[in-house]
Amino acid sequence: MQQLADKPHVVHVIDRLPPDGAERLIVDVLQNRSDRFRFSVLCIVAGGEMVDELRAIGVPVTILNRKPGLDFGTLPALVRWYREQKVAVVHTHLYAADSYGRVAAVLAGVRGRFSTRHNTSAWGSRGRRWLAWGLGRLSQRVIACGEAVGKFLVDVERLPPDRVTVIANGINLRRFDAVDRTALRRELGVGENTVLMGVVGRLHPQKGHADLMVALEALNRTHPDFVCVLAGSGDLKDTIEADAKARGLEGKVRLLGQRKDIPNVLAGLDLFVMPSLWEGLPMAMLEAMALATPVLATSVGSIPSVIDSGEDGVLVPPGDPAALTTALQRLMADGDWRRQLGRKGRDTVVAHFNAANTASAYESLYLEALA
Repeated sequence: MQQLADKPHVVHVIDRLPPDGAERLIVDVLQNRSDRFRFSVLCIVAGGEMVDELRAIGVPVTILNRKPGLDFGTLPALVRWYREQKVAVVHTHLYAADSYGRVAAVLAGVRGRFSTRHNTSAWGSRGRRWLAWGLGRLSQRVIACGEAVGKFLVDVERLPPDRVTVIANGINLRRFDAVDRTALRRELGVGENTVLMGVVGRLHPQKGHADLMVALEALNRTHPDFVCVLAGSGDLKDTIEADAKARGLEGKVRLLGQRKDIPNVLAGLDLFVMPSLWEGLPMAMLEAMALATPVLATSVGSIPSVIDSGEDGVLVPPGDPAALTTALQRLMADGDWRRQLGRKGRDTVVAHFNAANTASAYESLYLEALA
C-alpha cells in the first residue's frame, strides 16, 4: 500500500481562512478528497476560523504571515516551502494567493498549476489585469466556478478557451444532517408567524445591502411582519446600521456579525436573500438551497444557471430595489409558494452541486497534469 508521504502532494493556497465562500469550498472539497493524493492548505496572509476545521479532518495548514503591501520575502519563502514539501500540484484561490502562489510554483518547478476564479469581478487596476492575463498562461487550467465566470475569463480577461475549465462549486451535504431549525428564532425572540429572512455574506458593496435597505423600507409599509438578519462582518457595518435606522428599520434589521453556526442560521430562515451586484457561484446560496430554504437572488454571475426563476428560487435584476420589493412582497404573502421553492431548490442542489463531484473533477485535472 502506498504510504502517504509517497503520494503526490497537492496544496491549496489561499490568502486567509475566514468562514467565507471560497474558503468554505476548499473545506468541503477536502472533506470529499480521495486517497490518491496528499493534501495540505497554505495561507499566504493569515489563518482564520476554518483552520481548526481543516486540521480536524486531517489536512495540515501552514500560515506564511505575509506582511502588508509588497512583501519581497513572500516569493522566496513560497518557493522554498514548495521544494521542501515536494509539492506536485499548486491550486490557488483569491488575489494574493493567485499572484504569489502561481509565480512561486513556476520558479519552484511545480508541475501542476491551477487557479479557481470565484466571481466575475476583474482584478482592480490595469496592472493587476495584465497580471491575471499573464498568470493565466502560467497555469495548466484556470477553473471557473460556473459558466458565467468561464465566459468572463475568455471574453473579458482574454484567456485562451483551452486554458479555462468550468467546474461548478459543490457543497458538503453531510454538514446539514443535524441542523437546529429553531435555534435562530429562539435566539432572536422572533414569533413563529413573523417572516424571518436573511443575508449571509461579508458587509461589502458587492453584496447589495444598500439595495436591500431600500426594498425593506418599502416592504415595511405593506408587509411589516418581518425581521431581516445580516450574518457576516465587514467595513459597512456602521453604514448599514445607520441606513437601517434612518429608514425606520430598527428592530427589523439585525446584524449578527460573523457566525460559526451558518447551517443553523440558514436553516432557521423563511427566506434567504442575496441582492448581490456581482457573484460567481455563491456557496451560501447553495447551502440555503440544500436546507430547503427558499432563495431570492439577483441574476448575476452563474446564479441563473442554478435557479430557474419561479421554480426552484426567484431571480430579480441586480441594482433594482423596486423589483426586489415586489418579489419580497409576493414571497411574504405566500408561505406555500416559499416552501415549494425551498423543496425544489434542495432537489436542484442534491442533483447537481455536490462537493464530491467538485472534488472528483479537481482531482481529474491534477492527474492529467501529472501524467
